[in-house]
Amino acid sequence: MNITHVLLNNNELGKISKEQRTGHWPVWQTALTNLSFASYAEDCGAQGLRVERSDQIDGTLQAALEHGGPSVIEVIADAALT
Repeated sequence: MNITHVLLNNNELGKISKEQRTGHWPVWQTALTNLSFASYAEDCGAQGLRVERSDQIDGTLQAALEHGGPSVIEVIADAALT
């Protein structure tokens, strides 16, 4: 199917980290070591794309939408900003 999925990867349990920051508590035990979701998508037969800088978003999204099958766009995000 021609589906594009955008995944925000902040390498944290983001909701819990955000609650800890909001409560002015230390961020504790929320860091994750994730696999490359873009590479995993490729391993599963989809197009896997990765965005590491904001200036890459438009071109990457366009490439995914033009692809004739499933695409995953992994956007590397800062947990403190999401």
